[in-house]
Amino acid sequence: MATNLSKLKSGKGTPPPAEEVEDVIASNPRDEDKAPLRPLQVRVPETVFMEFSELAGREFGYTHGAKKQLFLKMWKAYKAQSVKA
Repeated sequence: MATNLSKLKSGKGTPPPAEEVEDVIASNPRDEDKAPLRPLQVRVPETVFMEFSELAGREFGYTHGAKKQLFLKMWKAYKAQSVKA
């Protein structure tokens, strides 16, 4: 069965309009502080790392940055607790 490609080669007509999509760059959901970031590296037992990773994934989704989000949540809770004491 042959396909008729003559309509494609004729140059007649216009392409369909582009779909309206959200500008993901303009609507960046990452509203992190604009302060410079510094790495924080610690060595922990593998079992602690696995548990922490699992908890971060369950709480923030299994995406890039989940462990960072969990650490920052823990840090805020720690600071709030230490202010009360």
